[in-house]
Amino acid sequence: MLEAIRRVAAGDSAFSPAVLRRLVQAAVTAREASEQQSEEAIELRLLTDRERDVLALIGGGLSNAQIAYRLHIGLTTVKTHVASLMAKTGTSNRVRLAVLALRSGLTGS
Repeated sequence: MLEAIRRVAAGDSAFSPAVLRRLVQAAVTAREASEQQSEEAIELRLLTDRERDVLALIGGGLSNAQIAYRLHIGLTTVKTHVASLMAKTGTSNRVRLAVLALRSGLTGS
């Protein structure tokens, strides 16, 4: 405690360099998470209503065939929507789409 008081009196930080690194890293991580949520919100605004429906069902763990049945559309149409979702959200597979759906609160089964 006395050392911290001396550092502050000398114009330095009250925190050790190790603690400062952890604080900065925590702040950076929090900011990155916030930026990612903002980006995801922007991506979701770009989706059509049907794409949101498909994304919610992907988040619910349904296969393309199950989604087609549920939404009364063709399997090829579902595949087209999945490809469009991947392009619009910058994801590379269904797992990432499912994670996006879950983070966004879009889930359906």
